[in-house]
Amino acid sequence: MSRLQTMATAPVIVIAFLTAVLLAAPGCGGVAPAADAEAAATSGGRASATPAATSLPASELTSYRRVGYDKSFKADLIDALPSPPELVVLGGSRARRFAPSDLSRATGLSAFNCAVQCFRPEDAYAFSRYLFDKAPDQRLRCVIALQTRTFNDDQMRAGLLHDERLSRAFPAGLVEEQRATLGTPPVKDLLVASRFLPRGFLEENAYDVTRAKPQYAFSRHMDLYIRRLLPNHSWNGPLDAQRSREYFEKTMRLYNDHDVIPLVVIMPYQPKALRAFRAAGFQKHLDVLTSYLRDARTRCDFRVLDLVDISSFGGSPRAFYDGAHVARENTRRIVRHAVRAAPECFR
Repeated sequence: MSRLQTMATAPVIVIAFLTAVLLAAPGCGGVAPAADAEAAATSGGRASATPAATSLPASELTSYRRVGYDKSFKADLIDALPSPPELVVLGGSRARRFAPSDLSRATGLSAFNCAVQCFRPEDAYAFSRYLFDKAPDQRLRCVIALQTRTFNDDQMRAGLLHDERLSRAFPAGLVEEQRATLGTPPVKDLLVASRFLPRGFLEENAYDVTRAKPQYAFSRHMDLYIRRLLPNHSWNGPLDAQRSREYFEKTMRLYNDHDVIPLVVIMPYQPKALRAFRAAGFQKHLDVLTSYLRDARTRCDFRVLDLVDISSFGGSPRAFYDGAHVARENTRRIVRHAVRAAPECFR
């Protein structure tokens, strides 16, 4: 029995799972996480993302409490790699089940999963800059997983503002402005309900614990998910997205400057959830996204795979944790389809 499964009855796991369901909405609800009981560590009035002294690599830790949360954790994993990766997966929580081993088998490239919660194009730019700064001569390929609310000029998260490895990608004025509006960020334990492998793959979290319970019923879980998330998928007009679009295109040009064509994947939805969301006006969000990507391709070189409907890649309707988060069975199918459909992105 895994460490997470032995903890499955603890109240903290129940709370973590409910939080994960609520944050499954695209954009994590557009707000920063609620404050933890432990205040953020500060140095000179600034929250610190400096890891505590330890001889263990990040992937072997059982607790990780940093202001930068999973963004700092992924940067620590990058620092511990024996050699620079040749392929990186960027995206949000829906992309964390892309296994680098599956990508390597399909492409022959060493891979790293850099997906983080509440992902925005600013994350893609900061991590890409960091990877290229560490290995400027590396021909790094890129898969970036998007959803409709990826382009959203909401509050930048603490990891981009307080971890110097990432914050240095942005103008000082923007960082200071966003720090001021964020306030004192919480410090939460990333690993209380999650376990990652050295190349960034999320091997297990509270979703897996829930699925393993005898009373778990996928259809009932889906009904609950749809009821909770339906308001987030209705159409209330376009989102503010000027900054996020700017950093998306800067990211695309960064890869183009290294002779790489990035692959953009519009992530799938479970069919029942997709039908319900479309009935609430979700298609308008999709139309805005695809229209923008068509326009951006006139300025940068990248490929787009629209995989919103699982029939586009032969996906399984059961290989989801909820209406949006794909399980590894579906990420494997996406990888196989991507390599066939856009081979130029992996050369």
